[in-house]
Amino acid sequence: MTFPAHYRKLVIHQLTGDFRSSTCVVTEPWRDPGQGEIVIRNAYAGCNAIFDKNLCRNSIRYLDVKPPFDMGIESVGVVVATGADVTQLREGDAVATSRLGSGYREYQIASAERVVRVRAATPEILSLVPTGISAMVGLERIGEVRPGDTVAVSAAAGGLGHFVVQLAKLRGCHVIGITGSEEKIALLRELGVDRPINYRKESVRHVLEHEYPRGIDVGYDSVGGEIFDAFVDHVAFRGRIVVSGHTCDFDKPIEFVPQARAYRKLYWKSASIRGFQNQAFPEFFAESAERILDLYYRGRLRALVDTTPFHGLDRTADAVEHLLAGRNTGKVVVNLS
Repeated sequence: MTFPAHYRKLVIHQLTGDFRSSTCVVTEPWRDPGQGEIVIRNAYAGCNAIFDKNLCRNSIRYLDVKPPFDMGIESVGVVVATGADVTQLREGDAVATSRLGSGYREYQIASAERVVRVRAATPEILSLVPTGISAMVGLERIGEVRPGDTVAVSAAAGGLGHFVVQLAKLRGCHVIGITGSEEKIALLRELGVDRPINYRKESVRHVLEHEYPRGIDVGYDSVGGEIFDAFVDHVAFRGRIVVSGHTCDFDKPIEFVPQARAYRKLYWKSASIRGFQNQAFPEFFAESAERILDLYYRGRLRALVDTTPFHGLDRTADAVEHLLAGRNTGKVVVNLS
């Protein structure tokens, strides 16, 4: 196979706080794989808009962004070259990767030990790895979900939320799904949500108070703000609130809200609030990846991909802005093929 002398990738070239003005496409010289490495031709890259935007203003607490800085976390593609001692993979195999700096580029070099082999390099895989894995680990390991639980999910039709909904239903839970449009309400019903809520038309707090007087056993929240407050105020005895983000105010100044301290709401219920970032729990990744893919391949799980097309690295900023505006249903991906 003939390889290019150079290929394209997206980098942060200046820290403006805005994705479009912070990034540009540059070329990278080809490098053959070393021992234990493979070269992957990326077919699709997953969009993680909030993380990407925070990178562009150097506000990820555990990273120090110094331009030029490679971007993109998840991708799926095909192995095009293998290094010495690589026996578990061969050219033509489809693989998924999840590593910062490996996604928004046409080719990447990866350790053969750190990729997930998949049946085909499709955009649906990007919805499953790592987003579906996050849903599974957050719900099972952090939320400690149990059959019969009442589970409330914010952004329930989003890339993460639609997996939380389905996994909770597979566990035999009663699921409350929160979204912001009637179109997404219809989708949530298709996914099995027992009580969909359009927060633009109904008060989440009112629904929880009047229809769920016992409270919610698990609240899986990635939105924050008033929805988070409603979850905390209506958590059940020994309930768990999983915080996996706060999209409503991630790019705004910290809001100081005058209300009773959380322990007054949680103590008498023996309830808890639990922060969750998937990368903090690497010990669960491999096992969860195997199970989430098995559910998908057996038709037990739908993997939703947003239908808006974004072709090429030059459209990455469009994809990020589309996701930040909340116009997506399911995972937003960039087509690199």
